[in-house]
Amino acid sequence: MIFIYKDLIKRYIFLLQPQDIKNYAKKQNVDLTDNEVTIIYNFIKSHYNELLNNDTKSFSLLKKELSPSLYEKIIALYNYYKNYL
Repeated sequence: MIFIYKDLIKRYIFLLQPQDIKNYAKKQNVDLTDNEVTIIYNFIKSHYNELLNNDTKSFSLLKKELSPSLYEKIIALYNYYKNYL
């Protein structure tokens, strides 16, 4: 069953657009600049496969690019949603 979820996520990532990130952030009461959206979008597109396999080393790249508070929110969301895989 886990493989089905991962396959669905991979398909969604393929269709992901920067506006999707903006919309999701708004629903989470997080305001993002256009630059932050671009950073997060590029990170997801480049590293989603690692993250789906619980390899979080790539988060260190994201940490260098974002404010500490935004980075912590992203980590918290990742930790919350990884429990569903």
